[in-house]
Amino acid sequence: MKPILIALAFLALTPTYSTDAAYIIKGIVKDNETGEAIPFAHVLVGDVINVSNIDGEFVISAADFNKQNVNLKVSYIGYENYSTSISNLDKYHTVFLKPSVTQLMDVEVFSGPSIMMEVFGRFHLNYEMERQHMVGYYQESMSDWEKTYYVAEGIMDIYSPSNLDKNSYPMVSPLRTRKKVFEKIEAIDEVLGGNASDMAHSSIWRKKSFLSAKNRKNYEFFYAGATSIGEHDVLIVEFEPGNNKGNTTGKLYIDEETFALIKIEYDPIISDFSFWESVSWTEEYEQKDGIFNLVSVLFEGTSTNHTYNYHALLVINESTVIEEIPSDVSMMDVNDSFFEMAKEDFTDSFWTGFNFMKLDNNVTQLLHADSSQY
Repeated sequence: MKPILIALAFLALTPTYSTDAAYIIKGIVKDNETGEAIPFAHVLVGDVINVSNIDGEFVISAADFNKQNVNLKVSYIGYENYSTSISNLDKYHTVFLKPSVTQLMDVEVFSGPSIMMEVFGRFHLNYEMERQHMVGYYQESMSDWEKTYYVAEGIMDIYSPSNLDKNSYPMVSPLRTRKKVFEKIEAIDEVLGGNASDMAHSSIWRKKSFLSAKNRKNYEFFYAGATSIGEHDVLIVEFEPGNNKGNTTGKLYIDEETFALIKIEYDPIISDFSFWESVSWTEEYEQKDGIFNLVSVLFEGTSTNHTYNYHALLVINESTVIEEIPSDVSMMDVNDSFFEMAKEDFTDSFWTGFNFMKLDNNVTQLLHADSSQY
């Protein structure tokens, strides 16, 4: 994962998980007006969260579902919130989200610097600072413009130190992994390693981030309009380097009520690296008990010769504050491969007891075509 790490240079109860989860809810999220699928929509049941895949399809499971009273919630920026009580858990649920109507807010009232002053001043109020135990789903793949080379997935056990700890780097251990290599390339050995520990470290607390107290002064922020998520107004702020020390451009989505960052899109400026032509990141957050928690991180990169497109996604399905990080838990080094002992079982039953993302249609077709090999 060295190319990923180079790109990143820019930049009290433990939750339980069961292998005997009783219920799984499946469905698809679509735009109510166009009928088009909505990828990466947030899907919640209780404290469990997942996101829809690129085709808008989702699965969500938990061992403690109450079969008689399951409340399914779906949200996505720019749409009204969706909530329904489900009695038939075996049904395939089609969720239609209605686009929300947002008035463009007066530029004279909001300015980029004034908004960001509020954002930075509330970091310690809006985001979790305590040690956390998280369970998440991780996926990575590599393709070119014609074919997919591999897909790899894993359920990750993640322990995140307090942001006040000197060692503030998340520790990750794979609970279950699988992979399928469709066509061998030299780059697979270099890239197929997983960077979930990097992705679990939010830009809000990353010391070298453009949002850090040391680096934020190197950027200019501009109010760029508004959207919404459910009933909440969301301010949009764009940013770019303000001097030669800035190395990232992007867009921030900010809850107007709390001034919490709920979505961050950013592109490190690549100038002197040999592997990547371009990279982009997207982080999303969800509020739980008044605190915003990291929900998903998406990384996408294109190689310098435009041959390879790399994709990595981490979804934090469950998180709980803990007092101490266990000393007897075996954690992997950031450079270790998650997939050395991975299985080639691509049935849904492989994930029994865990939340996962349904593979997109293109990969599913490849797996079916190659099913004779496993």
